[in-house]
Amino acid sequence: MSSPPHVPQPRRHVLRSKAPLAADGVALLDWLTRRFGYFDTDGWRTQIEAGRVEIGDRPASSATVVHTGDSIAYFPAEARDAAAEVAILHADADLVVVDKPPFLVVQHTGAFVQYTFVHGLADRFPPAPPRQQLEPAHRLDRETSGVLVLARSERAARGVQQQFEAGTVGKQYVAWVHGVVGADSLRVDAAIGNAKGSAIAARRAVVAAATRGARHAVTEFTVEQRLPRHTLLRAVPRTGRTHQIRVHLEHLGHPVVGDKLYGHPDAHFLAYQTHLKQDGDPRWPGHAEVPRQLLHAAVLQCAHPGTGEPLEFRAPLPADMALDGKPSPTA
Repeated sequence: MSSPPHVPQPRRHVLRSKAPLAADGVALLDWLTRRFGYFDTDGWRTQIEAGRVEIGDRPASSATVVHTGDSIAYFPAEARDAAAEVAILHADADLVVVDKPPFLVVQHTGAFVQYTFVHGLADRFPPAPPRQQLEPAHRLDRETSGVLVLARSERAARGVQQQFEAGTVGKQYVAWVHGVVGADSLRVDAAIGNAKGSAIAARRAVVAAATRGARHAVTEFTVEQRLPRHTLLRAVPRTGRTHQIRVHLEHLGHPVVGDKLYGHPDAHFLAYQTHLKQDGDPRWPGHAEVPRQLLHAAVLQCAHPGTGEPLEFRAPLPADMALDGKPSPTA
């Protein structure tokens, strides 16, 4: 089979891998499918035929044979003008603070690189040398919207990260949850660790504090609005554990509306992963609820890494979490 016509690819947006000894003599399509679960066989064939896979800086075909040490590059297609969708809350020589929409990812690796906005944002707010890219100072899940801080300079990346590690950054989230929360306010002080027996490596759960790998976690919740079958909560995490708010809400019996992992058995999320690996829309039309988890990073407070000035950033409640229930949970 002849190689497809060479399509110049944007060199900034590339994932590279070096073929190991075990890959020697294996067809490229087979190796990609086994090694990288972003796509199934048909999905990787489509990527190759689109000219997005190269070996040794030359376009490859599905039948190309891999040899040990080959440099294999994948150039994912990016969402059109993704950065244009992002509202800027603050920008100076050290920081860019944005109101991240749902479904745009912060990290530009893996299957979701096409939904990142970081590259386009860097075109508008170039990082200060020697930085090559804007550095997210913290993480927001792909489906979570709201305040996100990115560093343009070395001192900003170091300074804001130190504040997160010290626990001096103030954060408030807003979430629609299932069920009617009775108490006006409550505090969850419950350790979080890996979910025992789950087939999903990323799943966390409330565990006994003495459990190996358990980490202390505290979240405070306040009721903002009640509907007959749902509640709008404000969440203040006092610690910063993976999936902390979502795990604590599942533990309370009030999982976040639209959450595809928490509040469901493993099979539900595994079906979603299969959908994504087939290059499906992350909004997952087959999902029975709203298209995404209704969790929003509403407020972030920190000190400016250069001046020490106290800063507060607020992102308004997005349209899909509107208080009138359209298209947030209906009564």
